[in-house]
Amino acid sequence: MAGALLYLRLTSLRNLVVHRLGRLRQPKYLLGAAFAVAYFYYFVFRRISAARNVVSLSGQDTRTAGMLAAGAICALLCLIAVLRVAYAWIWPPEKPGLAFSEPEIAFLFPAPITRKALIHYRLLSAQFGILFSAIVITVVFNRSGFLGGHRALHAVGWWIVLSTIDLHLNGTNLTLGRLRETSSHFLLWRVAVVTAIVLYAVAVYLSVAGPVEGYMSGRGARGLDQLSALLNESTAVYWITLPFRIVLGPYLATGYRDFAVAIGPALLVLALHYYWVSGSQTRFEEGSIVIAARRAALKGAAQRGESLKLGRKPKALPGPFPLPPRGLPELAFLWKNLLSLRSSLFSRRALGIVLGVGIWAYFGLKPLMLAHRMSGGNDGLGFLVLIFCGIIAAYTLILGPQIARQDLRNDLPNADLLKTYPMQGWRLALGELLAPTAILTVVLWVAILAAAAAFDSEGNLAWLTSSVRATLVACVALAAPIVCMIQLIVPNTVMVLLPAWYQASRTRGGGVEMFGQRLMFGIVQLLFALLVIVPAAGAAALVFVASTYYVHNVGADAVIATGSALLIFAGEAAVGLWFLGERFERFDLSSESR
Repeated sequence: MAGALLYLRLTSLRNLVVHRLGRLRQPKYLLGAAFAVAYFYYFVFRRISAARNVVSLSGQDTRTAGMLAAGAICALLCLIAVLRVAYAWIWPPEKPGLAFSEPEIAFLFPAPITRKALIHYRLLSAQFGILFSAIVITVVFNRSGFLGGHRALHAVGWWIVLSTIDLHLNGTNLTLGRLRETSSHFLLWRVAVVTAIVLYAVAVYLSVAGPVEGYMSGRGARGLDQLSALLNESTAVYWITLPFRIVLGPYLATGYRDFAVAIGPALLVLALHYYWVSGSQTRFEEGSIVIAARRAALKGAAQRGESLKLGRKPKALPGPFPLPPRGLPELAFLWKNLLSLRSSLFSRRALGIVLGVGIWAYFGLKPLMLAHRMSGGNDGLGFLVLIFCGIIAAYTLILGPQIARQDLRNDLPNADLLKTYPMQGWRLALGELLAPTAILTVVLWVAILAAAAAFDSEGNLAWLTSSVRATLVACVALAAPIVCMIQLIVPNTVMVLLPAWYQASRTRGGGVEMFGQRLMFGIVQLLFALLVIVPAAGAAALVFVASTYYVHNVGADAVIATGSALLIFAGEAAVGLWFLGERFERFDLSSESR
């Protein structure tokens, strides 16, 4: 039986490769694959080759870098693992299952195969994807150039880490299912485990707080390497993070000797996890069918450009704002798209992300804030905040339009219905773009306010008075909505011009050719961002310099320059809306999406 299951897995893998190679005959997949190969060659493999020629670090520098990497990676993975396990116990699935595909369920579940053999098949099948992920992570995040060791050892280390996490999550779900079936105190078990997780998090915080406070109270110049050394030398930190250190040991090994010492305990932990999962007697068949159906439904919804909520009854939600029976039709589209967006913004996943970011911000920024107060504001924290806000703004303008899809892209299946509305094309496009424009604008405004508060917070610049600061913030904030709308026009226009390419890029996963297609859309978004912002910014700079000779007031000069930039932005947005509306009026999904 084991040989037949192995033959099934290898044959499925071969067919997958043949299918992926066969669809390269279509230009959209072939061009996407070419983009992906070029990206990996120029930005990954050439960088790895160049890293071989870099002069190696000294022994002390290597030790310091290794300590920093060990502390950072251990802390991050500990946090992710604890939060993920806590989530599984707080919100357990009704019917736990393993991830089988629909064909596997149809042919293997009725077959004369034991439940334990199915578990072995599922766990071993997952190793193909885990091993591939480990190799990709090792190639992309190469660390042999500054920490020593061989890449093959690092790949084995990542394989152990990813396999242990996968096994632990599967074991947790099956254990929860077993307790639900056999124990009458299922709720008490959940409360006890969640309490233990909270106590463990408190213990980690208390054990780390001592070395951090000792580091912050020290005198003289102290670097992060010294903080990492204090944490590694702490007995409490060592023992409380020992399970994670064992699993991470092979990856963090800097040589063959260290790897040989660390691989034994790590493999033992991995074997214990495998024995735990494979020995489970939980009935997972019904849960696996539910998981397969959910995956198929989500995949179909993603291809149709829809948002699907499975396992939940639809609830009547109040409108985002009172919608009058008469008025501008654009407001109706804004109302509709904001209403559909609310379920995504307030979902469990979104709230979990916000909670995780908040916990990370509190524990990660607390040492920086202490250092900022002790240094009197001369530690560069404001500069770091400026960089962080700039990154958020750049990601919002470039990647935000690809994420916020509550516009024409979300209503693509209803294109024929939208065309029957008694509206001009540009007005329909404007109404569809209002909701994502509002969301991206709010994110940009938050970044602008944070950057304004961090820039020259000590008041060293005499000309930057409170009124001038407020004027500059207002000028930039006024330009944010129209820039966001222009950026949203780009993917919507691409969707109308190339609907088949756009629909293909929405497919989850998909391989290297799908990565290349998404990369092409990202490059197009970046080029249009430069094409839109550079002319307006150049004109605003020229107007600002010219106005300084006559006005001699920074605030007034900024207002005049912003007015000229807004005129250019408005012209670009008007042309984009007109073109998008005209093209949408002639759009025929049935003939153009083939």
